[in-house]
Amino acid sequence: MPTNEKKGVTVKIDAELHAEVRQYLEEHEMTMGEFVSLALQNELHPKMNMEVKNVGNMRTMAFQVPEELFWKIKDYLQRNNMTQKQFVIGLIENEIERDLTQRAAESEQHETAAVSDCESVSEEQDNADFSDDFDGESEESENPDNDEDLDESEEQDESESMGMSMGM
Repeated sequence: MPTNEKKGVTVKIDAELHAEVRQYLEEHEMTMGEFVSLALQNELHPKMNMEVKNVGNMRTMAFQVPEELFWKIKDYLQRNNMTQKQFVIGLIENEIERDLTQRAAESEQHETAAVSDCESVSEEQDNADFSDDFDGESEESENPDNDEDLDESEEQDESESMGMSMGM
């Protein structure tokens, strides 16, 4: 409410509904004024409509919080027209979603790193294959059964030039 000025609302309701409201107030430790204000706010200014997905069997979670935090939560819930259940489930769902997103990103990073490692190994194998082919050519030129007639000095010059081109 914009001001601290209070106005009264008087209504007559069914006796059964009144008894139900009284029971609710006792269970939630609320005053009639808080209850009516919350109900009116929810009806006039619905801010959040979080539905809890029914995922099968329901389980109960209960925990205690310091009293100061309890009242801060109650105030927050009233300002945002939420129930405790909606609030806590929303927090849990948001945290689980954040965690899953983080884990997926980490998994993607590991996969990218693994691919990089595989590429490095592949490059090393390519280099090894190249040097094997190169060694094969050297062996062919040194093979006395080779059809080319190279004298000894030409063979030596060719071997030296190959060695130099390889950076030996």
